[in-house]
Amino acid sequence: MATTERIVVRKEGALGRLVFNNLARHNAISLDMAEAVPEVIRDFESDAAIRVVILSGAGERAFAAGSDISSFGEVRSDPGRNKRYNAINENAYHAVYRCAKPTIAMIRGYCIGGGLDFAASCDLRVCSEDSTFAVPAGRLGLGYGHEGIERIGRVIGTMRARDMLFTARRLSAAEALAIGLADRVWPVAEFEREALAYAELVAANAPLTVAALKAAFLEYEKPHAERDFARPQSLIDKCFMSEDYQEGRAAFAGKRKPDFKGR
Repeated sequence: MATTERIVVRKEGALGRLVFNNLARHNAISLDMAEAVPEVIRDFESDAAIRVVILSGAGERAFAAGSDISSFGEVRSDPGRNKRYNAINENAYHAVYRCAKPTIAMIRGYCIGGGLDFAASCDLRVCSEDSTFAVPAGRLGLGYGHEGIERIGRVIGTMRARDMLFTARRLSAAEALAIGLADRVWPVAEFEREALAYAELVAANAPLTVAALKAAFLEYEKPHAERDFARPQSLIDKCFMSEDYQEGRAAFAGKRKPDFKGR
């Protein structure tokens, strides 16, 4: 286990875990925390043993209760500083979103503002029944960036994003599931076990296949004119030339669980 200020990094078998660790402020994301994220993601990407990346919050009360507004007077005091602040945060969100490996937001408790930006940057979002979701920009008087609108709209659609952003209301875990903001919801007592089992389900699949799928999804989510499927296709072709493809076929024929090596 390594610690980078208020970011805790763990490698647990095939799972790479990035934990927001700012308990005094319900894991609110400070600027130094956002700055640390891209390097952590790069390390997980370069480690062949890591197959799934999980983002979560320390403790039981929050995934991340927004950005750390206690520092706004310093880091967002004028347009120039605000531009730098946004650039650092967008770099962090993009690192998660563009990660070559599947990413899962493991949400318990508050998932607010900047926390929701990180969750929406992940491929999948799972949460406990006591989780709540909101973007309170309208209640703070701050300008909410178009990038954040795009992130939320990508997950729940622009009409539902309007509802969420215009009202600034809080959504329960049940409503988040109903609108597609959450992919799975479990009772609090079962959450840790079920969420990690879900991540292991993804990690057990053929890494080359999952990498090709992730690359294809990233291309599909670009504007149509900017799409380039050459790289996803090369990854698809690589799958058919792999040892894992042979292993998958042999395991299917032998009615056993495959043991994929990522090669």
